[in-house]
Amino acid sequence: MRLERITIINIRKHIGRLGLLTLVLTVVVATVATLYILARLMDDDLEKKLDLYGTNMIIVPKSDDLPLSYDGVPLGNVNLAKRNLTERDIAELKTIKSNENLAVIAPKLIEIAKLDGEDAIVVGVDFPKELKIKKWWRLRAGKKPKKGSNQALVGAAAAARHRLKVGQTIKIKGQKFKVAGILKSAGSQEDEPVYIDLGRAQKIFGLPAQFSIIEVSAWCYNCPINVIVGQASEKLPHAQVSSVRQVAETKGKVLKQFEIFAAALSVVMVVVGGLIIFTNMLAAVRERRREIGIFRAIGFRRLNILEIILFETVIVALVGGIAGYLLGVLSAWLLAPSLGITLPVELDVNVAYFSVLGTLALTLASSLYPALTAANMSPTIAINDI
Repeated sequence: MRLERITIINIRKHIGRLGLLTLVLTVVVATVATLYILARLMDDDLEKKLDLYGTNMIIVPKSDDLPLSYDGVPLGNVNLAKRNLTERDIAELKTIKSNENLAVIAPKLIEIAKLDGEDAIVVGVDFPKELKIKKWWRLRAGKKPKKGSNQALVGAAAAARHRLKVGQTIKIKGQKFKVAGILKSAGSQEDEPVYIDLGRAQKIFGLPAQFSIIEVSAWCYNCPINVIVGQASEKLPHAQVSSVRQVAETKGKVLKQFEIFAAALSVVMVVVGGLIIFTNMLAAVRERRREIGIFRAIGFRRLNILEIILFETVIVALVGGIAGYLLGVLSAWLLAPSLGITLPVELDVNVAYFSVLGTLALTLASSLYPALTAANMSPTIAINDI
């Protein structure tokens, strides 16, 4: 009788025990595969979002403030010089060494104006660039304004404060603007302003080709933002250049913590799974002493016994590895939306390959000692057990 045939008969005979062992392997592989897939998707998703939204760099003009006091009583600061940014600054910014990382350059002019007798923050923007850099903006009502038009986009807080509606006409510095859209609340200072076309804002405030602030969106998750800031500072010595990556850094730290947790839990699961396989196979060998003794008595060599035991574990490992990987993909697909992951969960041949080979290596390593114990068993055991 061929060894493969004997193995198949033994699997059918001990289907309950081997089925339980396969289930344990499936759970171990599924847990490790799920954690790995989720960690990788979270990293890719963060990279995609940062590429989409950009790593913001803020450029504002430097100002010289003189602290003023009278008889020891502080009266605040007096601004000695105010200089807006200009088109020339944007041209200089485009000449930095890492200019290929500059995705969108969105200048703004920020001023205060009366709106129905109340002060309002008016921000002049280049709408196509601003909407490209502010991917998170969502309209509550209306539509997006066009560049060069007399249309306005109103923040949620400004709309509530000034009781503005879509289609309503407002006056800013004597110029009429039509409310084209109202933004949903972002829970930040972006809810406060009334946004109008940059060129029209420069005209009505008498500041042609001048900006209060330049916001830059840089490509890539791992782009050298600190290097870019340094290069921009050298080109614009009269401006203050800073990066805004707190949110990205916070998410990155959370992701690192999750990866460490996933790795630690995976190691624990692998160790526990290995111990379960070891004890299960060792108990199975002791249970099959009579059977193994008979094989040895009728002429089976130690290598034949070793092959029979290990061939069983190979079959269990293959089934457990494949089933565990598929279950891991399904689990990741179910859990991904709750973790805010927008990327699709797809079958990955490399992960499947690693899952099966890893399961095979773990099972063989855990079964080696029980298999050697069976191979070294004396034929006289069969006679003693009869």
